Amino acid sequence: MSKIKEVRVHLVLIERKKEILPKTSHGSTTHNEYVIIEIETADGVIGVGEVTCAVGWNGEEGVGSADLLKRKISPAITGIEVGNWLDISTAIEQWTRHRPFLRAAVEMACLDAEGKLSNKNVSSLLGGARRTHLDTKLVLPSREPEVVHGMAKIALERGGKAFKVKVGIDIAADRARLEKVRDVIGDAPLLVDANEGWRPTEEAEIVRLIEDFNIQAVEQPYPRRMVHESARLQASTESLLMADESVWTTNDVIRIAESQSFKVVSLYPGKQGGIRACLEAATIATNLGLGVSLGSNLETGIGSAAMAHFLALAPALSKEVPADLLGPLYFVEDLAVDTSWIKWTGAELPSGNGLGVEINHDALGRHKISITV
Repeated sequence: MSKIKEVRVHLVLIERKKEILPKTSHGSTTHNEYVIIEIETADGVIGVGEVTCAVGWNGEEGVGSADLLKRKISPAITGIEVGNWLDISTAIEQWTRHRPFLRAAVEMACLDAEGKLSNKNVSSLLGGARRTHLDTKLVLPSREPEVVHGMAKIALERGGKAFKVKVGIDIAADRARLEKVRDVIGDAPLLVDANEGWRPTEEAEIVRLIEDFNIQAVEQPYPRRMVHESARLQASTESLLMADESVWTTNDVIRIAESQSFKVVSLYPGKQGGIRACLEAATIATNLGLGVSLGSNLETGIGSAAMAHFLALAPALSKEVPADLLGPLYFVEDLAVDTSWIKWTGAELPSGNGLGVEINHDALGRHKISITV
């Protein structure tokens, strides 16, 4: 296996489509910031990974994350065999112990390069895909009811099969928004994500809302510290409660199972610290009787490919909660050359070696804040 010769770091800002501008209980934005890492081996093979930067949610801020990758992590891994994840992970541990998105980006790029060197895709490297078709849902923001109504109509017309609405800012407004969405989608599966925005004092109203709109699953209704309150809400409804902000580590998975606060966990490579860590958490969750689904920070086609491989490899996936695999659908221009494997109707596992996607360097140049840091 070839050694790491050079690491290049790029900071980019990507515009979201105006008709799908997001708004959640954590805030709103018109652009997404990413740090892209390219790892080149001595054989000239390049692997690519990404850090999704959302400082208010995952603690990653673009300039700081790029600087750390450039000044500390890059020198630490240069010269190590790209397929030797044990040595690479040990080399970066002091900087990534509490920064899983950085760790995931390095693993992503290494796996991409390793797969290209061995003419295998990432799923083959990690044991073989269990599935190649991936069920997905569309996410609608917490915006004005009429706006969300129009977005739901567009998504349905383009083939959307399941829908998740961002809620949690105001429960009366949530109800108005859900009325509009349900009116459009009919009996299609409907889920909500409060992003920790609801409060236990609203429990009776929340339960009524769940029942009135036949909500299939509720993602992170309360702040992550409210374990007992979440367990009480789960006991009050047949709808599935899904943990997102509450589950970052395998220990979190175990605590959730023990407390019976959620029936499903939302996992993804960035939050868990890589595809391998994500698979470990998914295996533990499945063994403890929890459902597993894929969450998202709205990754580009690069990060989405890593997520697709996790979905392909996971021992079991929740049938009631389709994956959040949708980032490229929401951008004016993506960083991957081809994202046609992600559609409104669902996704297919990318077929190429490594992650199965290639970076679009022209797009990278158009969206970069700085070429290298």
